[in-house]
Amino acid sequence: KVESIYQKGSTFTVIIPQTIPTKDLSLSTSPINYKNKSILIVDDNKLNIKVAKKALENLNLKQIDECYNGYEALEKVNSKKYDLILMDIMMPVMNGVVTMQTLKQRPNFNTPIIAITADAVEGACEKYIQAGFNNYLAKPFTKRELKEKIDNCLNSKV
Repeated sequence: KVESIYQKGSTFTVIIPQTIPTKDLSLSTSPINYKNKSILIVDDNKLNIKVAKKALENLNLKQIDECYNGYEALEKVNSKKYDLILMDIMMPVMNGVVTMQTLKQRPNFNTPIIAITADAVEGACEKYIQAGFNNYLAKPFTKRELKEKIDNCLNSKV
């Protein structure tokens, strides 16, 4: 459509039909059986742990453990095998990057670790993947985003 007024200007209007494909991310369908999976959440903020646990509740995991710094995470992993670790980055005592690197130096350690952080600037994902994390998730996150990251890590392990 064109509207024009001599010596004042013209207005052009274009209508382009568009459809947006949607991806089914329903929490109920997944090829992964979570009932035999254990996850360790490492975060110094108890509220963040509560949010992560709430986001995981529909997956019906076998077990969700928590700890509040890198040293505690190292101790937990010494005493138990986890299928996945959700690791905060900015923690006192021992940060998430150092904790992940320490764990990955252990012989036979192959548990995927997802970096979960408020560090959401451009290039952060690449930085943490390059550092050695299996995946990256920026805070705040949705249940669907968390499930996608978990599925990605657990599917690549199989």
